[in-house]
Amino acid sequence: MQLGYARTPMAKSIAKTSNPDDPESVLTEMAAAIPMRRLGLPKEVGELAAFLGSDESSYMTGGQYVIDGGSTLPESVSVGVE
Repeated sequence: MQLGYARTPMAKSIAKTSNPDDPESVLTEMAAAIPMRRLGLPKEVGELAAFLGSDESSYMTGGQYVIDGGSTLPESVSVGVE
């Protein structure tokens, strides 16, 4: 599982360290760099883990699951680059 930025206590702590007066602005800037324009939620990661551990995924034999709001898409690397 590959995870992008998520709105976790660690992300909030980093934001507070970066800008103690306005940590929310740091989280907003982080989200602006993600194609979906938001940080992931811990619940979304948990939902994938629950699915993979359930009977619904019983025929799956493996794979790479990316939860990053599109950050690793090749298109997102070239946005704004001339």
